[in-house]
Amino acid sequence: MTGASPAAEPPITPERTFALVVGVEAYELDTQLRLAGPARDAVRFADWLTGTGGVPEGNVHLLLSPLADGEVAAHAKPATQRNVEDALFTDLPRCDGDLLWIYWAGHGFMNRQRHLLLPYADATAGQVSHLNLTSALHLWQSTAVGGGRFRRTVTIGDACRIDTARLKRNFPQVNYTAGDSTRRMQFTLYAARPGQAAMNDGKGGQFTDTLLGRLEGRTLEEATLGLAGIARDVQTDFAVMKANGTAWQEPQFEIAVGWDGSSLYGDHWTQDGTAAEPSGGLALDQTAWTELGQLVSEKADLPRDTYAAYRWAFEATGCVPPVEHTLPAEHLTGIVHDLEDRQGTRRSVPLALPFIKFLASRADPSPWVVKANAWVERTRKRLGAAAVPLPPPRAAEPPALHIRLTPDDEKDSYRLQLWSYEKDFDGVGDHPEPMSLDAIRTALGEHLLAHAASQPGRIEIHVPYDLLAVPFETWLVPTGRGSGTAILGCRYEVVLRCPEERLGSLGEAPWLAKWQWYETNGGLHPDAVHDVSDTHVSDRLAYELQRNGSPVCVLAEVTGELVTDTLGAVFDGGIPIAVWRRPSTTPGTPIRTALEGDPPEPLDVASLPSRLQRAQVERHPLALLYDNPGRIPPTRSLS
Repeated sequence: MTGASPAAEPPITPERTFALVVGVEAYELDTQLRLAGPARDAVRFADWLTGTGGVPEGNVHLLLSPLADGEVAAHAKPATQRNVEDALFTDLPRCDGDLLWIYWAGHGFMNRQRHLLLPYADATAGQVSHLNLTSALHLWQSTAVGGGRFRRTVTIGDACRIDTARLKRNFPQVNYTAGDSTRRMQFTLYAARPGQAAMNDGKGGQFTDTLLGRLEGRTLEEATLGLAGIARDVQTDFAVMKANGTAWQEPQFEIAVGWDGSSLYGDHWTQDGTAAEPSGGLALDQTAWTELGQLVSEKADLPRDTYAAYRWAFEATGCVPPVEHTLPAEHLTGIVHDLEDRQGTRRSVPLALPFIKFLASRADPSPWVVKANAWVERTRKRLGAAAVPLPPPRAAEPPALHIRLTPDDEKDSYRLQLWSYEKDFDGVGDHPEPMSLDAIRTALGEHLLAHAASQPGRIEIHVPYDLLAVPFETWLVPTGRGSGTAILGCRYEVVLRCPEERLGSLGEAPWLAKWQWYETNGGLHPDAVHDVSDTHVSDRLAYELQRNGSPVCVLAEVTGELVTDTLGAVFDGGIPIAVWRRPSTTPGTPIRTALEGDPPEPLDVASLPSRLQRAQVERHPLALLYDNPGRIPPTRSLS
């Protein structure tokens, strides 16, 4: 790292302080994004800088894009891409200053890399042009801003930090070229944690209003050096408001010196380190790392439920989890290093302890489980950490009825077998005589009526490949009340199964590997689901699908005969899960839209059976293949 140390910091003076203040209310890309209040908040913040703060007005770059009836400061420019980038990357770096303030009020989104993206006022529907605030701060911390200027940067973001997928628009990749890392200090205060929306009451942001209340009466130097304490006061204010039901967001701050360490440096903002107590949690010592290395060396592959363990480590310690549902590394050691870098604000338990304890709780009994639990307890006692809570049990599966149709020598005839599944398979019916599909539907209805007191939550129909075209989910079964009938897919979760088609085929190995990837990484991983349209269907689709551990699910938004071609690629590529549209006389809602619901919810592969049931109720003619290799009924002779 280059540059002066924080101890060489010159006094903070208004004359050597500069600012970029932005408020965006009107967006060209969508009138529904109109947001009253940010321009007013930006003006209020600029007024604090130039008023109580004493910063010369000429040092403040004010960019506003208010609604049509909003007030605009006379010297403000629109918050367009050109104006923002000119100010932040050209004009301000040339200024001879020591302190830079950046304030932004408007919409905000987070991408897969956990970067905060702030749309410009002139962003369009085709390309949501935006400021990548995370990358911009990286640039400002580097030698890209030269001359030893701007040793401190303070950034205030009154914006949501929700997933870019919520906007359903294309955010182009934006990264700014930075230089070498320096010792510049950066304080960033966000209105909300990752995944949260920031409240706006139509007049302004609740966060800005609370922050300005804490800044009132403070000089620029008092405010700057006291930022850690001010931020904690704002967090306390919101905790009180959240408790009484008047707020939902949780402001978060970061203090960074360099870009190669952990994200929180709560004790290094002022020169003497007295602004706040250390923000990081307890860290593993060398003994813990040495023992952990021996422990994880016994696990060549990431075990089942690794992502669930990673996520729970944050929940168990009260820390903020990453926005994106991905693992940070491909090996357990790398994941633990990541957890150490995200120590959070609670010092009671290192994140690595609940992570390893969760993995041990989900593993089959073995010597490794004993060693893992012993490592957690031994490390906890040596570090003086608090007790690690018990990990939650795996979510219970709904009781299921498995139906297997085995082709008979007679044309269009099948032999029927039934099993119930609740922790284990139990044979509940054999029909050795060949039956037509109509007879099978009748037998199924009779079985459901006969066992009305112990109804399954899910019906899994094991069929030969050719029967995937049969809309079993629309079968009518008797309700037992007069001549009343119920639609099978509306009353139960109905999934189709085809494991026999895979066993012994070239698709068996990738099928098993993909299911293992799914159990390790979870169904919310951004690569778990792959959309296929007509233009994607080719003789190479199977190879594309099987190339990596993901995807594990295909949404086949294809038409006509391409459905058959896509399902063939699904089986050859080892994809265990697929959703496709049944033939219909009317144009259908896009599959992803139908599954995400209204309001849209992130698509979790594990929830697909229940989402398909909801889709059936809402008259979306969809079918679901859900081939879990761990849930195959035992072979039973019908002779």
